[in-house]
Amino acid sequence: MSRRQMPSKFTSYWHATLTVAMSVLVTLLVLEASYRLFHYWTLPNNLFALVSAQFPESSPVHANANEPYLPDMNIGYVYAPNFEGQRGEPWHSRWRTNSYGHVSQFEYPQKKPRGEFRIGVIGDSMTANIHNNVRWTELLEASLNASPKWRARVGGAFTRVINFGVDGMGMIQFAAMLRHHAMDFEPDLVVVNFISDDILRRLRYKSNPPRAASREESIRHYVKKNFLDHIDWFGLCPEAIMAAAAAVRPSLGIRCSLPFDPQQIIASGPAFHFRKRKEAVATSIAAVRDMLVVAPRIVFLQMPVYQEYFNRPLPVWRGLVDDVRKGVPEARFVSLLKQMDAHLEGKRLSDRPDLAGLKVRQMIELPDDRKLELHRWFFFPDQHYTDYAATIYAREVARYLIDMAPDEIVLPIAAEAGK
Repeated sequence: MSRRQMPSKFTSYWHATLTVAMSVLVTLLVLEASYRLFHYWTLPNNLFALVSAQFPESSPVHANANEPYLPDMNIGYVYAPNFEGQRGEPWHSRWRTNSYGHVSQFEYPQKKPRGEFRIGVIGDSMTANIHNNVRWTELLEASLNASPKWRARVGGAFTRVINFGVDGMGMIQFAAMLRHHAMDFEPDLVVVNFISDDILRRLRYKSNPPRAASREESIRHYVKKNFLDHIDWFGLCPEAIMAAAAAVRPSLGIRCSLPFDPQQIIASGPAFHFRKRKEAVATSIAAVRDMLVVAPRIVFLQMPVYQEYFNRPLPVWRGLVDDVRKGVPEARFVSLLKQMDAHLEGKRLSDRPDLAGLKVRQMIELPDDRKLELHRWFFFPDQHYTDYAATIYAREVARYLIDMAPDEIVLPIAAEAGK
């Protein structure tokens, strides 16, 4: 081999290597651009479909009906009294508020009657149950009054469960609801029924999409202003690669700056959440402390959501409850995930060979008698509990209060009067 041939081979090797590298880089750039362009064109319609479902044709978005919400200087907003509402696909729900603006079919005096034990339940839409025809708080009341053991614990009193839940609220507004409204009804026990996302939510004022020339135009404007305008489409993070890695290993929680899942965008939109996790946790800790001062007999009940049954919470939820619990160790936090999960024993996907090979979307669309048990528990795509799951949850809350809640929380009226 001559000396002239060696540089030629060396040059050819690096030339080939550089060509391959450039080809790979160009391919990745094309894939990345295609990935972003695909979502740029499809995301607005996907978000429109979700928001449109939240504001169906019969809602007061574009109708001459009374608004379901009233502004409140202390709480932000509350439900209007004596309001009758309904929601279309996929919930097909009807709900009403009583003269106090509580989601309830019952009326009751603000001042607690003699011989009545009152439980005030504070929470978001999972408590308000406006997506349901069944209110788990009302089922809870019936279960407690039907239990001789519970009746004995509260000195034979009749138990009234009052639903102070309002959709969209988080910990900071729970504290305001308790201090400025719920305590006026003299609850003997307060249950703050929360989901992980409530820790991230800031104080906000409820508003429907603005009225425009048409319902579609109105909702598209709302989507653009509240969600699309806040997305940075030109971030440097390799979105396509990270999305592929997350699909292969969801447990890693890998993600970039673009939340292309429309459900996640709506759940974590800038209009609803604190921008910084540290600020959200600190504010929630302060809210919990305030609630402890206002109502020392209180329990914080964590309601499991869809992702948590798979042990795959959204990355922004990871460790949130633990962070707040560490900040307020004197508060009683109770999760019902274990109790609810027990109802899935023998009914998981691994126990259903007839569903092998089906994609999640296909399984969700099956009739109820063929669905996976967990898919019967949630509405899709928004993942609120169905009436079926709300009934199960009511039983588990009742079981907790009857069998596990300590006596310093459930104090009989007779003992309270004797102090």
